[in-house]
Amino acid sequence: MKQKIVFTSESTLAQQCYEQLQNEIVEGILKPGEKLKVEPIKERFSIGQSPVREALSRLVACGLVQAEDNKGFYVAAISEADIRDTYDTYARIETTALAMAIERGDDAWQADIVSTLYSLGLIETKGEIPSYAVWAERNYNFHVALIAGCKSPTLLEIRRMVYMKFDRYCRMSFHVSKDSLSVNHQEHQKLAQAVLQRDIKEAHALMEYHIMGAIEDVVKKFKENHLI
Repeated sequence: MKQKIVFTSESTLAQQCYEQLQNEIVEGILKPGEKLKVEPIKERFSIGQSPVREALSRLVACGLVQAEDNKGFYVAAISEADIRDTYDTYARIETTALAMAIERGDDAWQADIVSTLYSLGLIETKGEIPSYAVWAERNYNFHVALIAGCKSPTLLEIRRMVYMKFDRYCRMSFHVSKDSLSVNHQEHQKLAQAVLQRDIKEAHALMEYHIMGAIEDVVKKFKENHLI
């Protein structure tokens, strides 16, 4: 359900609108192909037209929203081709950033990897299955820590933009699945170990499998639920 939201800071209205809409698209609250009308968004968020249009334009830039001439804005449609392209592109960016991080990373970078892996392990090795939201946040922090040592703001920004589309497909796949969250802490441990040992070849292979290994299952779930 799309609830009425009141933003508080005038200077960040567009940013807050952008983040809220982004989250609703990624979580599947706003459905693929759904029209995003400026007026209802204005009323719902109690803001002006300019920040809404700015937010929608930024979502177009990262591929979560589509704009059509004389028709307005729509939640980006999904297709098997786009799922495969997004996963492949994300894997290429992630492995490139990882290789650069291994070459450039310092002691602080290594410490962040260890601490985020530990935090992730606290819930991945528990007897009970963690909630998806809690796991997703810690998993995200771990993966960011792995590549942060690349020390390339441009590459990290490109990665952030592509990750939004990748995350959208991951979350949609989970939400339509009848299965419980499945986690593999050993996979994360092996990945961290290869990175900390600065083994670029092994880290590349592990990361590529970590990302691309699930794609056939994701495509299958989308087809079974008639989303593509």
